[in-house]
Amino acid sequence: MRRIVYISTASGLAADEVARVVESAQRNNPERQITGFLLYNGRNFMQLIEGPKANLMSLMGTLARDPRHSGMLTLIDEPIDARSCPAWSMHHMRFPTNLVERRAAIDAELPLPISPQARQLVENFATLN
Repeated sequence: MRRIVYISTASGLAADEVARVVESAQRNNPERQITGFLLYNGRNFMQLIEGPKANLMSLMGTLARDPRHSGMLTLIDEPIDARSCPAWSMHHMRFPTNLVERRAAIDAELPLPISPQARQLVENFATLN
């Protein structure tokens, strides 16, 4: 079992396009035994995905070819003993624009077993964007 966190550039996607990305993942990920969450700030994606290594590598190849985004950069690629978000085939995290509210939303949304490194990346992504 592995965890991968990556960021990519995807400027100007409409909300319905992002919703289609999430819906597709929610439909396809259970069969692949992949779980995770997606953040989008209007310019960039950040995604955490967890599952069997071969399945993640296949998905990463598919994601790399997706024309809706570019410049994929892997921030975490590590073995894990347990999933951070086993109930989420793909969860779309959305945060308020107010920074104080955003911090509270991050604390409420992020699963407790998430690694400190992954939590920090999400906090940084949400704070800077």
